[in-house]
Amino acid sequence: MTTPISLIRNLLPNLLTLQKKPFHFQLLLISLFAFLVRVLYVIFVEKGDPLNGDAFYYHHASHLLVDGLGFTEPYRYMFGGAQELLFLEESTHMAETTNRHLPVGHIEPTAGHPPLWVFFLAFPVLIGLDSVFTQQIFSSLIGAVGVFAIGWAAREVGSKKSGLIAAGIASIYAFLWLNDGLLMSETLVIPIVAIIVGLSARLYNKNSLSLLVLFSVVGGLAVLTRAELLFAIPFLALPILRNSSETLKKRLVRYLFVGIIVISVMTPWVVRNLVQFEEPVFLSNGSGILLAQTNCDATYFGDKQGYWEYLCALPQPVGKDGEPTDESVRDKEYRSRGIDYASKHKERLFTHAIPKRIARLWGFYSPIEQLRADKLVEGRNFSLSVIGLFQYYALLPLSILGLIKLRHKKGTLLPLMTLPIVTTLVAAITMGTTRYRVSAEISIIIFAALGIQFLFERVRRAQINTIQSAVSFSEVEK
Repeated sequence: MTTPISLIRNLLPNLLTLQKKPFHFQLLLISLFAFLVRVLYVIFVEKGDPLNGDAFYYHHASHLLVDGLGFTEPYRYMFGGAQELLFLEESTHMAETTNRHLPVGHIEPTAGHPPLWVFFLAFPVLIGLDSVFTQQIFSSLIGAVGVFAIGWAAREVGSKKSGLIAAGIASIYAFLWLNDGLLMSETLVIPIVAIIVGLSARLYNKNSLSLLVLFSVVGGLAVLTRAELLFAIPFLALPILRNSSETLKKRLVRYLFVGIIVISVMTPWVVRNLVQFEEPVFLSNGSGILLAQTNCDATYFGDKQGYWEYLCALPQPVGKDGEPTDESVRDKEYRSRGIDYASKHKERLFTHAIPKRIARLWGFYSPIEQLRADKLVEGRNFSLSVIGLFQYYALLPLSILGLIKLRHKKGTLLPLMTLPIVTTLVAAITMGTTRYRVSAEISIIIFAALGIQFLFERVRRAQINTIQSAVSFSEVEK
């Protein structure tokens, strides 16, 4: 009869053999486990649930792209003028506009989000696997790749042990895999950001042309996934300037070369936007409406301080002749509304809105209320989100310990510190929400892995010292 003890005894040789396997093999096994976790989550929690908000946009935008309609605004295409009323419990208080009379099937170009995640979701659709469930499984696969990338980046920053620990944390950390079943772009953000962090750390020791090109291409793809990452790239590329074996002029040329490649990767999308829209659009049209929804009475004085309110962007802008306008014109009007409100409430902005945006981002202002809002807006499972919140709080002290241990290694500290700083600045300008933290959580996981490794080493040294002391004592007695 097989007992738990005998089972463990039989497994131990296999585990010891596994420890001797190459780093990438062990990392692959952890990533396969991460994929299993994500698939089970999709099957038992998310399968069949309706898509909300941005997830709805991404899913249907990918279908419209495959159908040959390019990047078409999915809400207006599917609901016409009724899209203005989708998130309202009652519409009697809302002004009647010509937007309300748009027909179903209305084709309107969009740049509401950067394009890369829509491109990725279009792959399974292109081969006929067009269901939400199929895209969720595909998203889970990318999430598992993200776990592998985090482990690799942690090794570049620390060691093989810290890489495996980081991958282990990432495989079960709920605030990473919750995005996968929801079809959120954060799923793609994770591997891309982890890769660029690892490449940035590698730039301190190696400055080859191939590495520069790879870093630059991944940087451009990162910006095409989340526009705010554009602000992180110049800082992540700073290791290029550190190479003292080259002249300052050559280092500056290499640094500028990175910028040229990043811009080149972005250029097709930027050119498309400049040609397509009336107002200049570079990466996305989403900033204006976000400013309108985050700078209003509800987010400065109400129970949504530091967050957003859908109603604050209504009614949708129309042209001077009362006719519907394109997305860029609407976004310009939204931006004016938000900036105008903020300029009239500067004191409230700096004393309440911005501090609470940052506190929401980092889980220190109404965290449970924020998780309830995540469920309402994004469809996140509340119970699993609470688990993720406790995991996050548990990682924070470990990450601080890892930061302290890494503080003298400036070459590897900069890539990890850049993302939390940029994420905080973005939240201060817009709003605080759980999923905005995902880029910074990559750094938190890697810092925590370094902290755990340090604790393990301290415990191991203490055990060795205890054994040595015991041996010395016994020898003295003899």
